[in-house]
Amino acid sequence: MGSMVLAHDAVAAIDGINVGLDRLFAAGVVPIDGKDAIVWLRELEVLRRRVDAAATGLVGAIDRDGLYVDDGHASATVMAKHHAKLSGGEAAAREKTARACRDLPKLADAWAHGEIGTDQMHLLGRVHANERVAPAMEARQDEFLADAETMSAKQFESKTRQWERLIDEDGPEPANERNHTNRDAKLVPNPWDGSWDLTGFYASLQGAEMREILDHYVDAEFQTDWNQAKAILGDAVTNADLERTAPQRRADALHRLFQDAAGSPAGAVPPGFVHNIHWSAAAYQEMLRALDADRAPRFDPDTFMCRTGDGHGVDPTEAATNSLDGLAAQIRRMIVDAAGVVIDLGRARRFTGSARTAATAGHTCCVWPGCTVPASACEVDHLTEYGRGGPTSPSNAAPLCGKHNRWKQKGFQIHRDPTGNWHTIRPDGSQLE
Repeated sequence: MGSMVLAHDAVAAIDGINVGLDRLFAAGVVPIDGKDAIVWLRELEVLRRRVDAAATGLVGAIDRDGLYVDDGHASATVMAKHHAKLSGGEAAAREKTARACRDLPKLADAWAHGEIGTDQMHLLGRVHANERVAPAMEARQDEFLADAETMSAKQFESKTRQWERLIDEDGPEPANERNHTNRDAKLVPNPWDGSWDLTGFYASLQGAEMREILDHYVDAEFQTDWNQAKAILGDAVTNADLERTAPQRRADALHRLFQDAAGSPAGAVPPGFVHNIHWSAAAYQEMLRALDADRAPRFDPDTFMCRTGDGHGVDPTEAATNSLDGLAAQIRRMIVDAAGVVIDLGRARRFTGSARTAATAGHTCCVWPGCTVPASACEVDHLTEYGRGGPTSPSNAAPLCGKHNRWKQKGFQIHRDPTGNWHTIRPDGSQLE
């Protein structure tokens, strides 16, 4: 260990870790098949988490004991950034997470044993830095651990941030009102090269509605590129063969949207467009009670849901008001029970495709494990084929991207258990987790 001053046991432990890693690299990280690769991913991730926990614990000790002062550093973050050659963001994340670990011993211990991911712990560190919600985190440690075990990183972040907003004593309603008041959009020419810069700032529901419309236009641009390339290359076409990049298609989609708006009657609503807001039954009922009593809603963070079909959170007060307003014809509420089954499909105008809408209501993306294709871009089909007696109902359907919908023909099976969880079974009978 050179000139490092460490306790004898610590020196031996670090030397042992290095010897083990040398043996690992010498043996090679070479999985023999897909299932073996899953084992490798999990085992090495546990090791990484444990080392990350130790590195963060070190920054915590430096912070707690003021060891950064000896060399004139301003903080543990500055010291770690300098000596460990970290980015400012990584060093700050370690210090925040270390402070969270002092108040959240169950989470700290689980991290040290590799049971919770580093990304999740860094997120909890950022949430803990919010002094208004930090005291409530200690009692919720078991829930955080359960969510980290069962949810993807994206889902975990979404639920944790939602919990923070609901617990924060400032509440979500004033913030959204402030956002709506400060809404803005600018299209400004650049005098240096003649280009244009487009920026905007919108509140919850307005932004979510615009995003959904834009996504449809972006998909149309993609389909145009794909069909053109396929006409030349046939079924061998890939994304690399497309004429435009994804950023270029987004820009052209927005331009097309402007052009379509200019050619439409003033105030026209896109034909057949309905903006679905997905609610949990408990959240919607509480919102109605709050509106009736003219008070702030008191949501349960564990049952709360108010979002678009693709998972973008929406301010509940604004969403409820619009869903009940007969003039807001393009806004429709969708209420689901604890198992994710649609129990109310309120709407302010006639529409087609209600069966598809109900089938995707409980999902933000393709249900295939690890797939993140948005639900709005997925296909909906019978999980148990119609010809085999499968009913045309939400319980026998779920959003699957085109690729994974076709994989059912390769022997994969998908079913939903009584608690509402989906399971994907390989042809050999094992479960794809």
